[in-house]
Amino acid sequence: MSDHPPSSTACVVGAGPAGLLLALLLGRAGHRVTVLERSPRIDLTRQAGAPVLQPVTLRVLDRAGLLDEVRAGAGEIRSGEVSVRGRQVARYAYTDLPDVPLPYALTVPVTALRGALLDAIGELPGVQLRLGAEVTELRGAAGARRELVVRDGAGTHVLRPDFVVGCDGKFSTVRDLAGIPTHVFPYDKGYLDFLVPAPPGWGARITMHFTDDDYVLSMPYPGNRLIVVWITREQRVDAALAAPFAELAGTLTAAAPELAAVFAPQVAARGWDEVPHRQVQHHMVRPDRWLDGNVLLIGDSAHAMHAFGGQGLNTSLQDAAWAAEGIVRAAADGGSTRFLEEVLRLRVPFVEGFQEMQRTTLAPQPGEQAARHGEALPDFLPMVLGQPELRPLWAGVPEGALG
Repeated sequence: MSDHPPSSTACVVGAGPAGLLLALLLGRAGHRVTVLERSPRIDLTRQAGAPVLQPVTLRVLDRAGLLDEVRAGAGEIRSGEVSVRGRQVARYAYTDLPDVPLPYALTVPVTALRGALLDAIGELPGVQLRLGAEVTELRGAAGARRELVVRDGAGTHVLRPDFVVGCDGKFSTVRDLAGIPTHVFPYDKGYLDFLVPAPPGWGARITMHFTDDDYVLSMPYPGNRLIVVWITREQRVDAALAAPFAELAGTLTAAAPELAAVFAPQVAARGWDEVPHRQVQHHMVRPDRWLDGNVLLIGDSAHAMHAFGGQGLNTSLQDAAWAAEGIVRAAADGGSTRFLEEVLRLRVPFVEGFQEMQRTTLAPQPGEQAARHGEALPDFLPMVLGQPELRPLWAGVPEGALG
């Protein structure tokens, strides 16, 4: 076993978008960072979804110098329409929203975002990406400074960073090895998304339809296509994938009439092997704490959630921004985690409140009153503008702005 000296400010475990953005921000601030990724290679070719990145998150990417590159390969959204059981209940244009940092949202393929982050990190000599590296042990007591034991193709090594940051997903190894108790709640609501050609005149808009048993979301995707999302009972998704695509086209057109223009006869006649699609099982993750000594959890490791409301990647990238600020301040303040603790006192209740809205809407427990679809819509402005108390961080306001 080789013993590596404590040469890095942070070891970031997981090379997803949040982990890579955190490494980039710390590297740009002059800190040495090691990113550990268990997979031996990062595949930037497979379809991995294209979440909507809201203006507040795009502001974070803009400050990191990535917005132009990300925008070039994204679908643009400038307006939206919300309907509940066939009646339109809301219309909005981003440009009309108060204090919006950018007048649009983007549907960004995760692979494109990861690629842009990897390119930027590759220019920083202080950031090292180690593929095929698995964390096997966290040494040290709970609440104290931990060391990592890492196994890779060259053997087993000990790393002693100032911070260990778990960005390794809803089934986080870092979280488990740190012994942080965690509730993992699987949803039985099915999720299916697929890509179809955009009809003429669709424009830069997103449409959302709620019925008693469906949530149908349609939005621009790169390449003059639409990504259509269907959230319903898992059994209905399974049945749809076992039947001709035309049957689902009919079901979704009944819920969202404007999709009739999407499912032209030649599109509806396709087989599932001709329609790029994904079926995803979502979980809610809620650890007892996000910070334990020098171990910090962000992104899905701290708060995996359902796709309903579209905040998973947004909150994760926002986490990377405040975590970078907190780690930089700790390095300048003798390792103090005071700023991180201050942020977490604000952040955890906000994120858990959003998770609770998802849970009670999508999977009420026995004895709970089930909300009908469209009766518990997420609060839209915090999704677009970010958590009110932390907006100074997203806007780049100088130190001390949080009080």
